[in-house]
Amino acid sequence: MTRSYHFREVLRGQTPTATSIHCAAFHPIRGTSRPSTHHPCRAPAYFEAIELFVRSRRDTRVPGWSRSFLNPSLVSALEAGRTFEEWLDGRIPGVDYARISADQSTRSAIVAKGREAGTGIRHQHEENIETAAAFGVAIVRFYEDNGLTAVQPAVVRPAFAEMVEALHCRRTPQGHPVQALIATEHERVWRLASDFARVRQAVTVTEEGLFIERRAYFDLSSKANASGATASVDEVNKTKERIERHIRRRSLDGGTPGGRRRFGWLPPDPRSGRKINMRLDPEEWPILREMIESALCGASWNDIARGLNARGVPTASGNRWSGATVRQALTNPVMCGYRALHGELVRDPATGSPVVGQWDVPATVEEWQALVELSQQRGAKRGTRLSNGSPPPGREPQALRKYLFSGYLRCGATRKDGTLCNAKMGGCARPTAKNPDNAVYVCTALDCAGTARSVRDVDSCLQEIVLALLCERHSAVASIPPQWPGAPLLRLLVAERESLEEQFRTGGLTDASFSREASDLDARISGLEAVRDEHCRNWQAVSEAWNPSRWSAMSLAQRRAAIAKVLESVIVLPLPPGRSRRAPFDPGLLRINPVSGV
Repeated sequence: MTRSYHFREVLRGQTPTATSIHCAAFHPIRGTSRPSTHHPCRAPAYFEAIELFVRSRRDTRVPGWSRSFLNPSLVSALEAGRTFEEWLDGRIPGVDYARISADQSTRSAIVAKGREAGTGIRHQHEENIETAAAFGVAIVRFYEDNGLTAVQPAVVRPAFAEMVEALHCRRTPQGHPVQALIATEHERVWRLASDFARVRQAVTVTEEGLFIERRAYFDLSSKANASGATASVDEVNKTKERIERHIRRRSLDGGTPGGRRRFGWLPPDPRSGRKINMRLDPEEWPILREMIESALCGASWNDIARGLNARGVPTASGNRWSGATVRQALTNPVMCGYRALHGELVRDPATGSPVVGQWDVPATVEEWQALVELSQQRGAKRGTRLSNGSPPPGREPQALRKYLFSGYLRCGATRKDGTLCNAKMGGCARPTAKNPDNAVYVCTALDCAGTARSVRDVDSCLQEIVLALLCERHSAVASIPPQWPGAPLLRLLVAERESLEEQFRTGGLTDASFSREASDLDARISGLEAVRDEHCRNWQAVSEAWNPSRWSAMSLAQRRAAIAKVLESVIVLPLPPGRSRRAPFDPGLLRINPVSGV
């Protein structure tokens, strides 16, 4: 029976067509040319697809993820035995690109009141589908970068890179021809002049290339559009500066801190004019005050978190409490009406005293200072996260992982309510008199029985498994020569260049005509050759990454990156009843979940 895939399933990653972007294998296939006239709307499937675009459940991906997937209607057609040409039905094959810098729904702390995760991306896809139907374009593959800015040159957008290569080679990873790019607006595709140059070179590598944005053709050869690409970067930088100045002025005026709703304060209410984090929440305020008093009486952060979780009190984001979240909440200067920017308290320029905000406060200045001092006594370097999680300007964030399999291990114990814990297990030092370097992986959930395993034993066991998977994968990768999808197009352009030279030698072209046409061909050929060289370098890097012989020379970060290529997670089961903790390590209590396809 043929399976039809809904866009909801694709957005959830529940179909074979939805794949995270790593390194795709390309297969050359002959391209198509653009019809001379636009076809009327001959794709009712696109309007059906819009109806199938329902809200997906909240996505568990971390901020900043990319993926691409084939059009579900194409997948269904191929499974039904139809050819790609039959599905295309004379339309122009193209790709859809969507990007958003920050999905507001993933940042909302108001549970079930904000937009669902992925809404911004989904809306862009819906609009692009409508645009494609209006212009007679069939979207072959969808590309999306969620939570990735296009302004910072150091930020890599995997979906953008794969989309540009597909357009440049006129092939998708599955070998389907593409020649048109559709986006809601060009700012979604590029912000930097270098990215604009890449897109322009990819779309215009053949005369049939198209870029459609804002429901109109976008002339990539226009000098005005080229200069506008650079101007847009300056505009973004100026906007960021204006926002920073605005935040600074608001803090000096004592304005309420924005961002997420904090535990203990009410969400915004536009009807009454109430701003976020301004007025106390009558239900959470007594609990927040109880947390402060418990901490001042000597209760640990973890004890406070356990008590809250046992009572079923969630954080402002609807999650379970941990010792870290309790500490961060109570030591934040907003507790006493102060505000911090980039790690420093906001002070009145005239008096030098901290500015007191206009929001309700649950603690006095003395109580907040005592909480900060308490946090420092317990080992915190600064006592409070004044910078809201971001390092001060000019300081790079530091890597937190110290143990090889931290974050890959999941606790397999059963909670008191009968549910599987499945919390991440992290490494921590447990020095003993006989072994001062002793360390263990422990469950991080406060309401768990505390599954733990020796770091030495777990690392030794899992390294053998990882190396075996890497060796198997390396053999498979090394046996496949790199196939570049742009080879047919490059050969075609080179042949055109040789034909042009022959015409010039026989007197069929004037010097001016030859110079103009040869210059254009040379630019397109050199652009394709650059893409080919980059493709080969990427393949070589992937091949080397699978090579287990490099393991001993790898750094911790490189080893963890290699582990990520073959290992999804490892379930660590608790010791069976009656078994001593001093019993020999049992590898049978580890459940390996390799990466799909490995």
